[in-house]
Amino acid sequence: MKTKSKELKVKVLLLITGSIAAVRIPLLVSQLVKDNYDVKCVVSKNAEKLIQPVSLSILSRNACILDEEQWSNLQSKPLHIDLCDWADVLIMAPLTATTLSKWVTGNADGLISSILIANNKPIIVAPAMNSKMWLNQAVQKNHQHLQDYPNVLLLKPSEGILACDEIGIGKIPPNDLIKLALKFILIHNKKPFYRDLLKKEFLITGGCTAEKIDVARNITNNSSGTMGLMLAQVARFRGAKVKYIHGPLRNKLEITEGIKRVEIENSDDLIKAIEKEISKCDYFFMNAAVTDFKISADTSKKIPKSKLEDFLNENIELVPDILRDISKVKKANQIFVGFCAFTGSIKNARKIIKEKIILKGCDLLFANPIDIEEQGFGPLAKNEGWLFDTKEMESHIRKTSKIELANNLINQIISTNK
Repeated sequence: MKTKSKELKVKVLLLITGSIAAVRIPLLVSQLVKDNYDVKCVVSKNAEKLIQPVSLSILSRNACILDEEQWSNLQSKPLHIDLCDWADVLIMAPLTATTLSKWVTGNADGLISSILIANNKPIIVAPAMNSKMWLNQAVQKNHQHLQDYPNVLLLKPSEGILACDEIGIGKIPPNDLIKLALKFILIHNKKPFYRDLLKKEFLITGGCTAEKIDVARNITNNSSGTMGLMLAQVARFRGAKVKYIHGPLRNKLEITEGIKRVEIENSDDLIKAIEKEISKCDYFFMNAAVTDFKISADTSKKIPKSKLEDFLNENIELVPDILRDISKVKKANQIFVGFCAFTGSIKNARKIIKEKIILKGCDLLFANPIDIEEQGFGPLAKNEGWLFDTKEMESHIRKTSKIELANNLINQIISTNK
């Protein structure tokens, strides 16, 4: 989606209203420009009191547009229509209670509300306000109406310390999550995205488990948890209820907001967390990189290095195959998906993969190579893979970013269930 050609840049119209969270928007503008988006900012009268329009002009390399310019003599057509026509994607951040109310009631009083009502392009919405305001019955009712808008990708506010020093829900979602939502919209190549997973529940595992050898050492696998997190966020963007069970996330991006998470450490923790949730889900993705071995003896003391070899020989054991065991309780209406990392060619791995899908008792298995440069582990790595079923299906998903791979993979999985 990124290019050095100005003509091919994605055009982002950023609407900024008068929440104190507006002070975080200049950094978002700077990040978007750095990522080669063409950004125009529209600022409400109240937002002008919080951030300087001239700063936004400099950061965006485009003139900042003010509410008072809506009916300028210099415009050859209505400004709100012109801006909607210009943009590929809109971002409404922060969204205040006032602007939300105007939007859902069709009140075009002001430039930003006029843009919102006239717009039919994809729009990412990031609310921010005091907890009491957010939880107010009228605001929640308006928020519920907004969820029915087909072109809206709605990010809920985050929890934490608010500008009023209260702790609660109401913080603007992190810039990283807003940018991830933007990438999600753009993978549809300007076609509409659909909340086609409403009323569906996903249980997704990811990251690595770790097993203690002793108080100073452990055994673990190489997994950042990024792929599972991308699957979780894509499912949520498409309307699903998602729970993500994961080991420690080795990802510096703030993209965990909006999904329910359970952090675990070892295989026993993972098994208990899955068993607690498995009966509720429609789709179960076993993406966690589970450590193959664990120690059966007491691990509360440090083993001298001279005795470590004997200790391991006497006390090491295999971790149970979690997917195989949990598949025994699978309901007829559930779809279980396994994940398998492999090295070498798919031609050589194919036989093992087909045997594994039968052994584990899942419906589908996604196999991805991890021995190719710039592919496999980490948030910036790209991935490809092959999706198998228990019969003859073998579908190749081409190498792409992890968020696009997650979306393509979910497309394939839900299509096999129709």
